[in-house]
Amino acid sequence: MGKVSGIGGVFFRSDAGDELTTFYQEMFDINLGAWLHQEAGPSVIAPFKPDTEYFGPKTNQFMINLRVENIDDFIQELRARGVQEIGADDEEYGRFFRFLDPAGNAIELWEPPAGELPED
Repeated sequence: MGKVSGIGGVFFRSDAGDELTTFYQEMFDINLGAWLHQEAGPSVIAPFKPDTEYFGPKTNQFMINLRVENIDDFIQELRARGVQEIGADDEEYGRFFRFLDPAGNAIELWEPPAGELPED
């Protein structure tokens, strides 16, 4: 049997393409539609219960999690831009900050503990 070696992309529908392109470029240096070469590290694909409020409005059927460094810098900039915050957590496996992007998509920033990445 074959083996999945990583997540190849995240795709979603949006009427706010230009606004999202600008937001992701300015905020995260991510060029939507272009290849994002990422550092090795963990990713997870996991379902949530249908009634979860973890990633905002129930109309959101997915959430994108971005592994980051210096999460406080991102939080400060996102708040200055007036994003809609939907949650934040400090856990043993890292710090999390959730918000809605300009199109209302749920985005979560995750900063793992220094020098520690979860294993299987």
